[in-house]
Amino acid sequence: MTLELDDLDALKDVAIKKFDDRIAHAAKDEPMDQEVAQLLAESEQIYRVVVLLQKNGADMERVTEIWSKMVAICDECARRLSALAAQRPAYRASYDRILDVRNAAEERRRLHCRA
Repeated sequence: MTLELDDLDALKDVAIKKFDDRIAHAAKDEPMDQEVAQLLAESEQIYRVVVLLQKNGADMERVTEIWSKMVAICDECARRLSALAAQRPAYRASYDRILDVRNAAEERRRLHCRA
């Protein structure tokens, strides 16, 4: 079985949909601790999949493409959390952690990018 970039999109889409659906149906002041933790956990899980996927990358361009995809996934997750983190400081740590994962992915993307 070979994973493709579309598989990463599918993982991201499921995580985002669950998060968005829950937020849409939540009361205004309802805590979103579980949803925030789940989005963070799924982002970190996708990162681990990317680490494994890039090991099988045939060339530098492919590995760069894989890490670029991870950066985009983190950006989308961070966008979802930014509003919540602004409203509730307790979610700032999860937001910051997603940005840390994004920065790690960006660093790896740059390492494999041709100058």
